[in-house]
Amino acid sequence: MRVLRMLWISLLIGCAGPHSALEGEHWDVKYYDRNHDGIVDFELHQIPGAADAAWALSDTTFSGRYDVHLKFGYAFERQRVNIAVPKNVKITPGQPAVFTTQ
Repeated sequence: MRVLRMLWISLLIGCAGPHSALEGEHWDVKYYDRNHDGIVDFELHQIPGAADAAWALSDTTFSGRYDVHLKFGYAFERQRVNIAVPKNVKITPGQPAVFTTQ
């Protein structure tokens, strides 16, 4: 179980980097503070202009740890995770636009 969890975390980290599943594409990453407490609780990854490529991490309990991985594609997927939210990142004002491309 631990091996699978570590594999999943490394996969998520790998997707956030320049060598993502969609090689050569630039991921636009935005961080949101939905409850306005100064701590990131939603991280949205999108490729501008691409359909069915967005995914997000969400802290649904506002505890400082992401607990849900969401994939917005042809089929919506939701998986449990346990990842610390990032610190010292630029927080995007407003609420995440998860079903639109920009």
